[in-house]
Amino acid sequence: MRVLVCTPHMPYPPRGGGRADVWRRIEALTRLGHSVMLLHQHEADGPRAPLPEHFEHMDEVLSDRFSFTVKRSKLRTVRQLLGMWRLPWLVTKAVPSGEALAGTERAVADFAPDMILLEGPWFGELGRRFAAEFNAPIVYRSHNIEHLYLKRQAQASRSVPYRVAWRLATVGLKAYELTLMHSARLVLDISLDDLQFWRSQGVAGISWLPPLPELALSHPPTDRFPVDVLFVGGLRFPNNVQGVRWLVDEVLPLVQSSHPGIVLSVVGSTPDEGLRAELAANPAVRTFFNVDSVNPYLFGAKVLVNPVSIGSGVQVKMLDMLMTDAPIITRSNGARGLPQRCVTQFEIADTKEAFATAIVTQLQTPTVDTVERGRVREIFTLASVQRALEELSQPPAGEEHSPTR
Repeated sequence: MRVLVCTPHMPYPPRGGGRADVWRRIEALTRLGHSVMLLHQHEADGPRAPLPEHFEHMDEVLSDRFSFTVKRSKLRTVRQLLGMWRLPWLVTKAVPSGEALAGTERAVADFAPDMILLEGPWFGELGRRFAAEFNAPIVYRSHNIEHLYLKRQAQASRSVPYRVAWRLATVGLKAYELTLMHSARLVLDISLDDLQFWRSQGVAGISWLPPLPELALSHPPTDRFPVDVLFVGGLRFPNNVQGVRWLVDEVLPLVQSSHPGIVLSVVGSTPDEGLRAELAANPAVRTFFNVDSVNPYLFGAKVLVNPVSIGSGVQVKMLDMLMTDAPIITRSNGARGLPQRCVTQFEIADTKEAFATAIVTQLQTPTVDTVERGRVREIFTLASVQRALEELSQPPAGEEHSPTR
């Protein structure tokens, strides 16, 4: 099968849960014998611009690729704002124009996809165009309840301009998400909780497809970086930033009151300068930014923590943690969207006192059911992607599908 994957973000390097989810699925599809073309945009310059070796690595995996740069200008912004009478803001931003659009059309025509894998709503216009042109079914990957996710990011942000931008992005988004889901042959949701939400909104033909942890496609690292307490996550998202600040400012002092030498390690990507300065000023915090792989840190940690309290979907970091044998402490949101078998592997603590007590207890006497954790890992394998493809091959049904478990 020839699969066209449409995502507005460059998924490699797979830093952050969203990009990792996309890239690992691409790798899974190719390992299952399918040809994959990637369509995406990227920054032309600056710290978030891709390096040549990133493209080279992607091309070793992909059968084809078309990449175009993000264009910004005052005129383009005005056109995008005017386009909001019809499309959500971030969807209008992702629609290419001029030579980028012409190049996209030529490249996709040469590939002639059998299936369009639409990663979220942002490339919805391109996805629907190519689905009609090549009579190819759309499979819609729901990463979040996006209109709620963006609203919560706005609430978590300290920056007024960012709060306005996140809010603006929610305008018309719920209706657009529903339009794409209703027109898709199959909807694959990242979260069991989100799946039930969309069903309550009338979406049929929706199944659960869990993200793949990195260890579903590779082996445990031989080199391990020993740390006491570890947080991993993308640090340009307000919910992660808020969680890290709560961990450092509220929880860590309580831990150090009984264990003065304990060090918190933060492994993250693209933090802003304000957060960098805050973390650097705390002698009990070590930082590792934009690392190639978090696995050496995950497998070297005594205790893994997730202090993030805002979000939807599934936090991919939780699955990567499950691949280790270390204790995992999280706030309730970290367990969201996962089967109960996974949830029992976490110690859930929502107050700063409970979180600190859990860290101290697990540092002193770690308690992990390694046998059951091994069974839980079997949920997150290439077989889940294969099952989704098999479901796609079935004739469209008039009734709802049951989530794969």
